[in-house]
Amino acid sequence: MESPAVILETNKRYFIEDKFLTVNCFYDQKKIRPWLKDWIGLYPCDNVKLYEPLIFEYVMDHPRIDGSCYKIKFVPQLFAKSIHCSGKYQFVYVDSYFKVIATSDPIQFVHKNDCNCNNSLSQSNCMDHIKIGQDINSVVQRMKCLETRLLEFEKGKQEAIELNEQLVKKLKACEMLRSRGEQFIDGLYKALDQGKPVKLTNSKGHTRWIKRMRTTEIRNHVMSTKIVRNEVYLTAIINSQEQEIQRLRAINNELSNTNTYLKHYKQPGHINEPQITETIDAEDVQQLKSLSIESIPSAVVKFIDDSELSDDYCE
Repeated sequence: MESPAVILETNKRYFIEDKFLTVNCFYDQKKIRPWLKDWIGLYPCDNVKLYEPLIFEYVMDHPRIDGSCYKIKFVPQLFAKSIHCSGKYQFVYVDSYFKVIATSDPIQFVHKNDCNCNNSLSQSNCMDHIKIGQDINSVVQRMKCLETRLLEFEKGKQEAIELNEQLVKKLKACEMLRSRGEQFIDGLYKALDQGKPVKLTNSKGHTRWIKRMRTTEIRNHVMSTKIVRNEVYLTAIINSQEQEIQRLRAINNELSNTNTYLKHYKQPGHINEPQITETIDAEDVQQLKSLSIESIPSAVVKFIDDSELSDDYCE
Protein backbone atom coordinates (compact mmCIF):
# COMPACT_ATOMS: atom_id res chain seq x y z
CA MET A 1 0.00 0.00 0.00
CA GLU A 2 1.35 3.42 -0.98
CA SER A 3 2.17 5.70 1.93
CA PRO A 4 0.35 9.07 2.13
CA ALA A 5 2.15 12.30 1.24
CA VAL A 6 1.13 14.02 4.50
CA ILE A 7 0.42 12.48 7.93
CA LEU A 8 -1.31 14.34 10.78
CA GLU A 9 -0.32 12.94 14.16
CA THR A 10 -2.78 13.79 17.00
CA ASN A 11 -3.92 12.49 20.40
CA LYS A 12 -7.23 10.70 20.80
CA ARG A 13 -8.41 13.20 23.46
CA TYR A 14 -7.66 16.81 24.33
CA PHE A 15 -8.67 18.88 27.34
CA ILE A 16 -10.64 21.98 26.45
CA GLU A 17 -9.05 23.87 29.35
CA ASP A 18 -5.49 23.29 28.04
CA LYS A 19 -3.53 26.33 26.96
CA PHE A 20 -2.29 24.72 23.71
CA LEU A 21 -2.82 21.56 21.74
CA THR A 22 -0.25 20.31 19.27
CA VAL A 23 -0.57 18.55 15.92
CA ASN A 24 2.51 17.08 14.26
CA CYS A 25 2.50 17.29 10.47
CA PHE A 26 4.87 14.92 8.63
CA TYR A 27 5.70 15.30 4.91
CA ASP A 28 6.99 12.83 2.37
CA GLN A 29 9.43 15.18 0.70
CA LYS A 30 9.63 12.99 -2.39
CA LYS A 31 5.92 13.55 -3.04
CA ILE A 32 5.01 16.97 -1.66
CA ARG A 33 6.39 20.12 -0.11
CA PRO A 34 4.47 22.68 1.94
CA TRP A 35 3.41 25.92 0.29
CA LEU A 36 2.97 29.31 1.92
CA LYS A 37 -0.84 29.13 2.00
CA ASP A 38 -1.25 25.47 3.04
CA TRP A 39 -3.29 25.26 6.24
CA ILE A 40 -4.73 22.82 8.80
CA GLY A 41 -8.28 23.31 10.08
CA LEU A 42 -10.49 21.72 12.73
CA TYR A 43 -13.86 20.36 11.55
CA PRO A 44 -16.67 18.18 12.94
CA CYS A 45 -16.37 14.66 11.54
CA ASP A 46 -19.97 14.64 10.28
CA ASN A 47 -19.88 18.10 8.63
CA VAL A 48 -16.64 19.08 6.89
CA LYS A 49 -17.03 22.46 5.16
CA LEU A 50 -13.67 23.69 3.97
CA TYR A 51 -14.74 27.33 4.10
CA GLU A 52 -16.09 27.08 7.67
CA PRO A 53 -13.40 25.65 9.97
CA LEU A 54 -13.76 26.01 13.72
CA ILE A 55 -10.15 27.22 13.72
CA PHE A 56 -7.22 27.00 11.32
CA GLU A 57 -3.50 27.70 11.20
CA TYR A 58 -1.09 28.17 8.30
CA VAL A 59 1.57 25.46 8.29
CA MET A 60 4.45 27.75 7.35
CA ASP A 61 3.69 30.05 10.32
CA HIS A 62 4.87 27.35 12.75
CA PRO A 63 8.33 25.94 13.51
CA ARG A 64 9.76 22.94 11.73
CA ILE A 65 11.21 20.25 13.97
CA ASP A 66 13.33 18.63 11.30
CA GLY A 67 13.38 18.56 7.54
CA SER A 68 10.00 16.81 7.22
CA CYS A 69 7.93 17.66 10.35
CA TYR A 70 6.08 20.82 11.44
CA LYS A 71 4.65 21.32 14.94
CA ILE A 72 1.31 23.13 14.66
CA LYS A 73 -0.08 24.73 17.82
CA PHE A 74 -3.77 25.56 18.40
CA VAL A 75 -5.37 27.51 21.27
CA PRO A 76 -8.49 25.63 22.52
CA GLN A 77 -9.92 28.72 24.22
CA LEU A 78 -10.46 30.28 20.77
CA PHE A 79 -12.93 27.57 19.71
CA ALA A 80 -14.14 26.19 23.09
CA LYS A 81 -17.63 27.65 22.64
CA SER A 82 -18.02 25.93 19.25
CA ILE A 83 -17.32 22.35 20.36
CA HIS A 84 -19.10 19.79 22.51
CA CYS A 85 -17.52 17.10 24.61
CA SER A 86 -19.82 14.44 23.14
CA GLY A 87 -18.84 15.22 19.56
CA LYS A 88 -16.00 13.95 17.42
CA TYR A 89 -13.71 16.18 15.40
CA GLN A 90 -10.77 15.88 13.06
CA PHE A 91 -7.95 17.99 11.65
CA VAL A 92 -7.84 18.42 7.87
CA TYR A 93 -4.80 19.48 5.79
CA VAL A 94 -5.83 21.74 2.84
CA ASP A 95 -3.42 23.08 0.22
CA SER A 96 -3.41 26.50 -1.47
CA TYR A 97 -5.90 25.30 -4.11
CA PHE A 98 -8.47 24.12 -1.49
CA LYS A 99 -7.67 20.49 -2.12
CA VAL A 100 -7.81 18.09 0.85
CA ILE A 101 -4.41 16.44 1.19
CA ALA A 102 -4.77 14.58 4.51
CA THR A 103 -7.11 14.08 7.49
CA SER A 104 -6.36 13.03 11.05
CA ASP A 105 -8.00 10.29 13.07
CA PRO A 106 -11.17 11.31 14.97
CA ILE A 107 -10.46 13.14 18.20
CA GLN A 108 -12.56 14.10 21.21
CA PHE A 109 -12.51 17.10 23.53
CA VAL A 110 -13.24 16.60 27.24
CA HIS A 111 -13.41 18.79 30.36
CA LYS A 112 -11.18 18.56 33.35
CA ASN A 113 -13.99 19.76 35.63
CA ASP A 114 -17.80 19.54 35.50
CA CYS A 115 -19.27 19.66 32.00
CA ASN A 116 -21.86 22.30 31.09
CA CYS A 117 -22.00 21.41 27.43
CA ASN A 118 -25.64 20.21 27.55
CA ASN A 119 -27.00 23.54 28.87
CA SER A 120 -24.79 25.58 26.62
CA LEU A 121 -25.69 23.28 23.73
CA SER A 122 -29.44 23.78 24.25
CA GLN A 123 -28.98 27.54 24.45
CA SER A 124 -26.77 27.42 21.41
CA ASN A 125 -29.35 25.35 19.52
CA CYS A 126 -32.10 27.85 20.42
CA MET A 127 -30.01 30.76 19.20
CA ASP A 128 -29.12 28.81 16.11
CA HIS A 129 -32.81 28.24 15.33
CA ILE A 130 -33.55 31.94 15.75
CA LYS A 131 -30.63 32.84 13.57
CA ILE A 132 -31.69 30.27 10.98
CA GLY A 133 -35.20 31.81 10.88
CA GLN A 134 -33.75 35.27 10.36
CA ASP A 135 -31.44 33.94 7.68
CA ILE A 136 -34.37 32.27 5.91
CA ASN A 137 -36.34 35.56 5.87
CA SER A 138 -33.38 37.45 4.53
CA VAL A 139 -32.83 34.75 1.93
CA VAL A 140 -36.49 34.94 0.82
CA GLN A 141 -36.29 38.72 0.47
CA ARG A 142 -33.05 38.36 -1.39
CA MET A 143 -34.62 35.81 -3.72
CA LYS A 144 -37.53 38.15 -4.47
CA CYS A 145 -35.12 40.96 -5.23
CA LEU A 146 -33.08 38.67 -7.45
CA GLU A 147 -36.21 37.50 -9.28
CA THR A 148 -37.16 41.13 -9.98
CA ARG A 149 -33.68 41.88 -11.25
CA LEU A 150 -33.77 38.70 -13.32
CA LEU A 151 -37.01 39.81 -15.01
CA GLU A 152 -35.47 43.22 -15.73
CA PHE A 153 -32.39 41.52 -17.07
CA GLU A 154 -34.46 39.27 -19.34
CA LYS A 155 -36.35 42.29 -20.64
CA GLY A 156 -33.13 44.18 -21.28
CA LYS A 157 -31.64 41.09 -22.89
CA GLN A 158 -34.58 40.82 -25.29
CA GLU A 159 -34.29 44.52 -26.20
CA ALA A 160 -30.56 44.09 -26.75
CA ILE A 161 -31.20 41.08 -29.00
CA GLU A 162 -33.71 43.03 -31.10
CA LEU A 163 -31.35 46.00 -31.33
CA ASN A 164 -28.54 43.67 -32.32
CA GLU A 165 -30.68 42.18 -35.08
CA GLN A 166 -31.45 45.65 -36.41
CA LEU A 167 -27.78 46.58 -36.34
CA VAL A 168 -26.90 43.37 -38.16
CA LYS A 169 -29.42 44.20 -40.89
CA LYS A 170 -28.06 47.73 -41.24
CA LEU A 171 -24.53 46.37 -41.29
CA LYS A 172 -25.42 43.96 -44.09
CA ALA A 173 -27.06 46.80 -46.05
CA CYS A 174 -23.97 48.99 -45.57
CA GLU A 175 -21.74 46.11 -46.60
CA MET A 176 -23.83 45.63 -49.74
CA LEU A 177 -23.61 49.36 -50.56
CA ARG A 178 -19.87 49.30 -50.00
CA SER A 179 -19.51 46.29 -52.29
CA ARG A 180 -21.63 47.94 -54.98
CA GLY A 181 -19.63 51.14 -54.63
CA GLU A 182 -16.35 49.26 -55.05
CA GLN A 183 -17.71 47.47 -58.13
CA PHE A 184 -18.90 50.80 -59.57
CA ILE A 185 -15.52 52.47 -58.97
CA ASP A 186 -13.64 49.51 -60.46
CA GLY A 187 -15.88 49.52 -63.56
CA LEU A 188 -15.57 53.31 -63.89
CA TYR A 189 -11.76 53.24 -63.77
CA LYS A 190 -11.67 50.33 -66.18
CA ALA A 191 -13.85 52.16 -68.71
CA LEU A 192 -11.89 55.39 -68.30
CA ASP A 193 -8.60 53.57 -68.77
CA GLN A 194 -9.91 52.20 -72.05
CA GLY A 195 -10.74 55.74 -73.22
CA LYS A 196 -14.49 55.09 -73.38
CA PRO A 197 -17.07 57.71 -72.37
CA VAL A 198 -19.08 56.76 -69.32
CA LYS A 199 -22.70 57.69 -68.70
CA LEU A 200 -23.56 58.63 -65.10
CA THR A 201 -27.12 59.07 -63.83
CA ASN A 202 -27.83 60.32 -60.29
CA SER A 203 -30.85 59.59 -58.09
CA LYS A 204 -32.75 62.59 -59.56
CA GLY A 205 -32.38 61.25 -63.10
CA HIS A 206 -29.78 63.79 -64.22
CA THR A 207 -27.35 62.30 -66.72
CA ARG A 208 -23.74 63.26 -67.35
CA TRP A 209 -21.11 61.81 -69.64
CA ILE A 210 -17.52 61.74 -68.48
CA LYS A 211 -14.33 60.77 -70.24
CA ARG A 212 -10.69 60.75 -69.22
CA MET A 213 -8.80 63.43 -71.20
CA ARG A 214 -5.24 62.88 -72.32
CA THR A 215 -2.52 65.49 -71.85
CA THR A 216 -2.82 66.89 -75.38
CA GLU A 217 -6.59 67.07 -75.07
CA ILE A 218 -6.30 68.93 -71.80
CA ARG A 219 -3.82 71.38 -73.37
CA ASN A 220 -6.13 72.03 -76.33
CA HIS A 221 -9.09 72.42 -74.00
CA VAL A 222 -7.24 74.96 -71.86
CA MET A 223 -6.06 76.91 -74.93
CA SER A 224 -9.55 77.05 -76.44
CA THR A 225 -10.93 78.19 -73.07
CA LYS A 226 -8.39 81.02 -72.87
CA ILE A 227 -9.04 82.05 -76.49
CA VAL A 228 -12.76 82.30 -75.76
CA ARG A 229 -12.00 84.36 -72.66
CA ASN A 230 -9.79 86.74 -74.70
CA GLU A 231 -12.53 87.09 -77.34
CA VAL A 232 -15.06 88.02 -74.68
CA TYR A 233 -12.66 90.58 -73.24
CA LEU A 234 -11.98 92.13 -76.67
CA THR A 235 -15.68 92.25 -77.43
CA ALA A 236 -16.30 94.19 -74.25
CA ILE A 237 -13.55 96.69 -75.15
CA ILE A 238 -14.93 97.13 -78.70
CA ASN A 239 -18.40 97.81 -77.31
CA SER A 240 -17.04 100.45 -74.95
CA GLN A 241 -15.12 102.09 -77.85
CA GLU A 242 -18.24 102.16 -80.00
CA GLN A 243 -20.16 103.89 -77.23
CA GLU A 244 -17.36 106.49 -76.97
CA ILE A 245 -17.48 107.04 -80.77
CA GLN A 246 -21.26 107.61 -80.60
CA ARG A 247 -20.73 110.20 -77.86
CA LEU A 248 -18.04 111.99 -79.91
CA ARG A 249 -20.29 112.04 -82.97
CA ALA A 250 -23.06 113.67 -80.94
CA ILE A 251 -20.62 116.35 -79.73
CA ASN A 252 -19.37 116.88 -83.31
CA ASN A 253 -22.91 117.42 -84.55
CA GLU A 254 -23.54 120.01 -81.86
CA LEU A 255 -20.31 121.84 -82.82
CA SER A 256 -21.27 121.82 -86.54
CA ASN A 257 -24.64 123.40 -85.74
CA THR A 258 -22.86 126.03 -83.66
CA ASN A 259 -20.47 126.93 -86.55
CA THR A 260 -23.38 127.23 -89.00
CA TYR A 261 -25.15 129.55 -86.62
CA LEU A 262 -22.06 131.77 -86.29
CA LYS A 263 -21.46 131.96 -90.06
CA HIS A 264 -25.07 133.03 -90.60
CA TYR A 265 -24.77 136.07 -88.35
CA LYS A 266 -21.34 137.14 -89.75
CA GLN A 267 -22.73 137.90 -93.25
CA PRO A 268 -22.60 141.71 -94.25
CA GLY A 269 -25.79 143.76 -94.24
CA HIS A 270 -27.52 141.47 -91.80
CA ILE A 271 -30.04 143.37 -89.77
CA ASN A 272 -29.61 143.56 -86.06
CA GLU A 273 -26.31 141.75 -86.32
CA PRO A 274 -25.40 140.71 -82.84
CA GLN A 275 -22.14 141.74 -81.32
CA ILE A 276 -19.79 138.73 -81.47
CA THR A 277 -17.63 138.50 -78.47
CA GLU A 278 -14.36 136.77 -78.32
CA THR A 279 -15.64 134.57 -75.57
CA ILE A 280 -17.97 131.63 -75.76
CA ASP A 281 -20.46 130.48 -73.23
CA ALA A 282 -19.10 128.48 -70.33
CA GLU A 283 -21.04 125.40 -71.39
CA ASP A 284 -19.54 125.51 -74.91
CA VAL A 285 -16.04 125.91 -73.47
CA GLN A 286 -16.61 122.93 -71.25
CA GLN A 287 -17.80 120.84 -74.23
CA LEU A 288 -14.74 121.92 -76.28
CA LYS A 289 -12.43 120.92 -73.47
CA SER A 290 -14.09 117.59 -73.34
CA LEU A 291 -13.00 117.00 -76.95
CA SER A 292 -9.38 116.79 -75.88
CA ILE A 293 -7.77 113.61 -76.98
CA GLU A 294 -6.59 113.00 -73.44
CA SER A 295 -10.21 112.56 -72.35
CA ILE A 296 -10.59 109.44 -74.51
CA PRO A 297 -9.76 106.42 -72.35
CA SER A 298 -7.09 104.23 -73.74
CA ALA A 299 -8.07 100.57 -73.84
CA VAL A 300 -5.39 98.19 -72.68
CA VAL A 301 -5.80 94.70 -74.08
CA LYS A 302 -4.01 91.89 -72.26
CA PHE A 303 -3.58 88.65 -74.15
CA ILE A 304 -2.77 85.40 -72.44
CA ASP A 305 0.57 84.07 -73.52
CA ASP A 306 0.86 80.40 -74.50
CA SER A 307 3.88 80.15 -72.23
CA GLU A 308 1.54 80.36 -69.24
CA LEU A 309 0.34 76.86 -70.03
CA SER A 310 2.37 74.40 -67.96
CA ASP A 311 2.48 70.68 -68.00
CA ASP A 312 1.53 70.64 -64.32
CA TYR A 313 -1.82 72.21 -65.16
CA CYS A 314 -2.48 69.59 -67.81
CA GLU A 315 -1.92 66.60 -65.55
